[in-house]
Amino acid sequence: MNVAWWCSGNPGQVWTWRYTPFLGVWIVSAALIGGYLRAHRSAGRPVDRRLLRRWVAGVAAIALVSEWPLGALGAGYLATVGILRYVAITFIAAPLLIAAVPTWLLDRWLPHGTARWTAVRWLTRWPVALLLFNAVLFGTHLPGTIDTLKVYQLGSFAVDAAHLLAALAWWFPAMRREPDRGALREPLRAFYLFASSMLMFVPATFLAFSPLPLYGLYELAPPLWLGFDPVRDQQLAGVLMNVVGGLALWTVIAIGFMRWGQAEERADAAARRARAGSGPVDRTS
Repeated sequence: MNVAWWCSGNPGQVWTWRYTPFLGVWIVSAALIGGYLRAHRSAGRPVDRRLLRRWVAGVAAIALVSEWPLGALGAGYLATVGILRYVAITFIAAPLLIAAVPTWLLDRWLPHGTARWTAVRWLTRWPVALLLFNAVLFGTHLPGTIDTLKVYQLGSFAVDAAHLLAALAWWFPAMRREPDRGALREPLRAFYLFASSMLMFVPATFLAFSPLPLYGLYELAPPLWLGFDPVRDQQLAGVLMNVVGGLALWTVIAIGFMRWGQAEERADAAARRARAGSGPVDRTS
């Protein structure tokens, strides 16, 4: 059995369904789950099972698309699976991980006033996070980046790590609720996510409408089945990025607006009750 550290492209190698475990995926997954549990244990805090399920689900999403066969297919054979991996890491794993961290643990990992806190606070300011996320999106989907890095295990790992870290910084102001950490409120939060969906449309359009294959790695890969050439694969990848990624963003926007509307209604109702309870006092007695 072949064993590798991380998924990577193998130009010219015919695809085989022989299982190839990627040890790095298992090590990273164990470190993330173990670190989360250890942080609770060292702080003497009980583990919130609801938050733990979110954390495990986020780690599982990364592992599922990074282990064999999806990891190997996406790294060197099908652009469609490559985009599926990006969407899973960015729009499923990252928000689940952000939502799984309780405020006390965030304060423990990023104490106020420290260099870590300052750096993360700057990187997660919404203009910086928006710029960083889209810079990584554009940069890691350039043909030169894909063809150069994904043929190496370390390079492929670096691309996946950049996707996850940029997504964590980008989701942070939209998912967190701590005002002192740059959390966004509606309607600015909706604008932030809407702007991201519009910018994501640019690389997706290039993939979906390009008449020629953009990536030599996928163009030269031995075909998995007849009738699905590199151009069709690339076009489907662009559609997948735009539809699935856009749907995820618009779902979050819709949920946020509904919650905002409900909160406004509750606040108005509370204000009306307060005004009704503070009516004129009867002084006849």
